[in-house]
Amino acid sequence: MNDAARSPDIVCIGNAGLALVHPFLPAMFQRLDLLATGGDGRQQLRGEQGARAVQLLHYLTDGRSDAPEPALPLNKLLCGLPLDFPAPPVDLAQEELALCDQLLHAVIVNWPVIGAVSITALRATFLQREGRLQWRGADATLAVQRKTVDVLMRQLPWSMTVIRHPWMPQPLHVAW
Repeated sequence: MNDAARSPDIVCIGNAGLALVHPFLPAMFQRLDLLATGGDGRQQLRGEQGARAVQLLHYLTDGRSDAPEPALPLNKLLCGLPLDFPAPPVDLAQEELALCDQLLHAVIVNWPVIGAVSITALRATFLQREGRLQWRGADATLAVQRKTVDVLMRQLPWSMTVIRHPWMPQPLHVAW
């Protein structure tokens, strides 16, 4: 039975805006040597690096790497991991934290309409957003809570409708 069949139909989350950084994840995972080529020739997270990758995504959202398990379903989906994958808190190296901060700065620089906002403001305004993950069979959809500031999403220079990375077993559809 696949992970989607075992997962609850709907999960409410507080970090739905994490989906915003999806185009930057491949470069970050490569630079941190978190990816390996599987037997099928596809990229995947190195087995021992799953919890680290999940907590790195949590750091992107709120500046911490000690998220409890219930806060991590979106992180696990974006990492291509099953929802029941254990992701305990990890000690992240300063180099990893600096790379995460660079990623957030790249989001700001590549989305000029938001101006010169701080990383803290990006997190609070967009990344720390309520949302809902919903499954229909193997298909997952992320519905992000809308706010007035979302008018800026119209000028986002990358697509947010479908997130698909080589290490993800199925795409994540996004309604923002």
